[in-house]
Amino acid sequence: MLAGMAVDLARNRVPSHTTTTPEGLAIVQERCAALLDRVGITLDVLHADRVPARGGLVFMWNQTSHLDHVLLPVAIPRPFHTTYNNEVRRFPIYGRYLAASDHFWLDRNDEAQWRPQLARAADRIRDGACVLVSPEGTRSADGRLLPMKRGAFILARAAERPIVCITLRGARDCMPRGKLGIRPGHVTAELSHPIPIDTPELEAEVVRTFEVALAH
Repeated sequence: MLAGMAVDLARNRVPSHTTTTPEGLAIVQERCAALLDRVGITLDVLHADRVPARGGLVFMWNQTSHLDHVLLPVAIPRPFHTTYNNEVRRFPIYGRYLAASDHFWLDRNDEAQWRPQLARAADRIRDGACVLVSPEGTRSADGRLLPMKRGAFILARAAERPIVCITLRGARDCMPRGKLGIRPGHVTAELSHPIPIDTPELEAEVVRTFEVALAH
């Protein structure tokens, strides 16, 4: 998959391997699924039917592992944009690919940079797109949820569209933080019902949704 991204970038063309279009998402899903199969990881996706077929959405997921970037395209049933941080931006090929294929770089150390980017992402969501964001901002050391960052909820409230939580279970065991290599195993991705943006104590409801799914 990285080879295809590199070819597109070398030819200065918009990557074909992009999750932001139906055709591109189909390519990414096929190749991510093949990669998971090669390394011995099975993925069950639960309740994909809860995701509305139309209308903008904010997808939030519990960040567990670098493996998430391969799992999520298979789990998410609609084309989506993603937000990404400085660490991912510096990653060879993948960072350039995200920049070239209409995703949103957020430098959380520079509010003058990330606020306009969040505003752009919110505009896309109001126009009917889906945007994926990590409300924790990074992976935890032990797999437990970290405190929610304000940026994810600034985006959701600015977009005025529902949130769908994607809870990953098992990915951290397959690729623990600080460890090299990928271990065979089983991962589950569970999608929530859409959470309306006017839900009282919205942040607490998102946390509760993740915690209930993680307890399964």
